[in-house]
Amino acid sequence: MKRSTVASLATAFALCAGAAVMLRAKPSSAEAPRTWDVAAERVRRDADIAFYMKRVSEDPTGALDELRLAALYLQRARERGAPADLLQAETSARRSLVNRRAHNAEAYRALALALIGQHRFIEARAAADSLVADDPSSVSARSLLGEILLELGEYPAADTIFTALDQSGVDPAVGSRIARWAALRGRSAHARALLTNARATVHEQFGVPAEQVAWFDLRLGELALTVGQHDDAAQHFAAALAIVPDDPRTHLALARLDLARDDAAGALEHSTTAMNLGEDPMAFAITSEAYRRQGDSLESDRYLAAFETAIAAAPPSAWHRDWQIALLDRGRQVDAVLAQAEADLKVRRDVFGWDLYAWALHHAGRNADASTAMAKALASGTEDVRLQAHARAIGMTGP
Repeated sequence: MKRSTVASLATAFALCAGAAVMLRAKPSSAEAPRTWDVAAERVRRDADIAFYMKRVSEDPTGALDELRLAALYLQRARERGAPADLLQAETSARRSLVNRRAHNAEAYRALALALIGQHRFIEARAAADSLVADDPSSVSARSLLGEILLELGEYPAADTIFTALDQSGVDPAVGSRIARWAALRGRSAHARALLTNARATVHEQFGVPAEQVAWFDLRLGELALTVGQHDDAAQHFAAALAIVPDDPRTHLALARLDLARDDAAGALEHSTTAMNLGEDPMAFAITSEAYRRQGDSLESDRYLAAFETAIAAAPPSAWHRDWQIALLDRGRQVDAVLAQAEADLKVRRDVFGWDLYAWALHHAGRNADASTAMAKALASGTEDVRLQAHARAIGMTGP
């Protein structure tokens, strides 16, 4: 893992997954079971990036080549968890729009996705607004805007969009966004049904990158983990690894599951694997916690220090909330995280923003204020075992 290169990617890649699904003919029942050659996909993708980089260097006025580059960088960012690829995707999308703004809606989509990955949601909303303005009837564009509104905590506006879109027959990318909305609004069973249908669809489509196919099982596993269904989570994470065995996101998710099951050794194994495969500093924090639970304070402190060093390279606005929660859980940088949470609420007044603020207030010894903030986090009825644990620690019993 490159400790100097960090960004908050976990939620963001969840937003991006499924965005570039391509359809081909379904296999006949006589064909062999579906398999994925992940290594070959990556070789082709990197070759395509080199090809289009050469083309844009020879003709910097082309819009389509820059757009293709942006899409390829987004794909690699999802696969590698590489912040640098998000920046490259943003640059290519902006160049595409400079070269041709009219009839170039896909460049706005790529730009929005790249900005989401960097947690620059206000700018992402502007790009999504342009995308919707270009084609107000586009279900995909409206769902992307709705997803950004969820991140900003603008729930009534998101409700309007997703209530209209919540119907059978939507494509998997749209279905995954509706599922996120349903889960945040306290309808986890409906979210699970939507994701299950989307998963079945992408498993029948050819031309979909293996990473995007595996993502639906990863997301189903994360949803199950969120509501405390550990066996279901384990099954979905195993299914995701069967498709992409070296996906660092899935190994991190398994490490979280192991911690939830009080399996420190398993958490250590998966977090170490994620550390070697990806660039998410959360792997350091989970490794530290696993060692702490094993009673190895020396190694725990060493990895906690590595975690703090890694996230220090990112601007506070790009810090993932899991990073901040991890710091608070260990009593580290409480004042800094509290200040960040207060600043973030000026832009993102969503469920998890209020939860982070409440948890920071609790660790700062301000439980009365923490209870007020936590009540706002619980107001949507989001089913989340961590929200409930925080509420109990603060002295609340939930809504």
